[in-house]
Amino acid sequence: MGSRHPWHDFLLRVLWHGGSTFDAWLNISSVKMASRLLTMPQSTAQMGLPSAIAYQLFQGGMGAWVQHVIGILFLKYRLHHQSGASDRTRFTTTTQVESLHEVIGGHLGPRWRAVSFVLNIVCVFYVCSLQLVACSNIVYNLNRTLDKRTWTSVFTAVFSLTIFIPNAHNYRIWSFLGVITTTYVAAYLVVAGVKYTTPHSYEEYFTGLSGLTILGHVVVPVEIMDAMWKPQEFSMANAYSVIYILLVTMIPSISMNRRFGDILLKHPNALSLLPSSKFRDTAIILLLVHLFINFGMYSLAVYAMWEKLLRVHDSPSYGKKILSRVPVFLAFWLTALAFPFFGIISKILDATFIIWNFYVIPCAAYNLVFWSRTVQQQSKSLSTFGWVTDFSLNLGVILWVVIVECGLALWGDMVSLLSLKDDLRLFAKCYNC
Repeated sequence: MGSRHPWHDFLLRVLWHGGSTFDAWLNISSVKMASRLLTMPQSTAQMGLPSAIAYQLFQGGMGAWVQHVIGILFLKYRLHHQSGASDRTRFTTTTQVESLHEVIGGHLGPRWRAVSFVLNIVCVFYVCSLQLVACSNIVYNLNRTLDKRTWTSVFTAVFSLTIFIPNAHNYRIWSFLGVITTTYVAAYLVVAGVKYTTPHSYEEYFTGLSGLTILGHVVVPVEIMDAMWKPQEFSMANAYSVIYILLVTMIPSISMNRRFGDILLKHPNALSLLPSSKFRDTAIILLLVHLFINFGMYSLAVYAMWEKLLRVHDSPSYGKKILSRVPVFLAFWLTALAFPFFGIISKILDATFIIWNFYVIPCAAYNLVFWSRTVQQQSKSLSTFGWVTDFSLNLGVILWVVIVECGLALWGDMVSLLSLKDDLRLFAKCYNC
């Protein structure tokens, strides 16, 4: 065999093999939004504009802290469980993908691992199915020749290509495209919206609050850290992504609220309020591309968990991995067809599984891991703020999300869901058409 041209390796490294801090920023920024960008204006209208802006800033800051906590736990876990190879070698040659439940279990034992595993797989699985449902709802604004159920199947066929993408290192060019699509859609919503709202009820207010919790967390934080050459820089990448996300969500929400006001309360999809134009159609097409990227990143985490259960994750056979992913992908499709109203119940899942998996458990785990004064003194991963501040902030996060985001927000979501119970039908051909 002849040697490869030097340009081949260069292009492969630049376009395909990610792992830098910039790649982490691309991954975080691209997987957070997509279809949720269209629901932010409604959540803002439900809370009232001033309150929504203040809460988004608070949620972004709290989320950045919790991601920092997860990063410290991951670094400490890797120090004890994956030593022996350099960062660049370890994170660019292996095909193994670490997950949040493995980090938690590595610190606190099998029971914590099992609880975190259940929460983690439910979270990521429902997010994957939500991407398919979102596609059918978004494209229906562009082309109504097919019903939403058929559109879901069409996009499922396209999204099946993600089965062949090995791991998070291979999402550099896709994540870069994801940031471009988010920026365009946000800019379009700003320009398209040229009346302030106040909440009409407590139920409505906390339903809107639940819709904004997406700002504070990353669904696949450990998977992104695991793909980095320098995972210790994850917190910095996440902080910059929080700034970016706040810009592309707050400004369009303000613009749309000033134009449409209370009309947004009845329209979870902001694009449905805007007249057909080449700019709106471009936004729809770019969003569909973005959903493909999101689905690939999220499904990768589920595939990794499933491969480990089947004991093929470390197999040198790429074919075995692909075949093992097929039933998981079919389960995504079946769930999306069965629950076309997934967008409605996603807030309930956010206020339960998401809250516990990405806020409560990591903060509680951090406090337990660093409770020992010996560990505090010996560990180099301890936050620069000091143990007392760390403990207090983590406890504050736990109390806030359990009482407000899991308690009051869940109550508001359930009230909203019960008001729509007559419209929720399994395998509906065209829900909300």
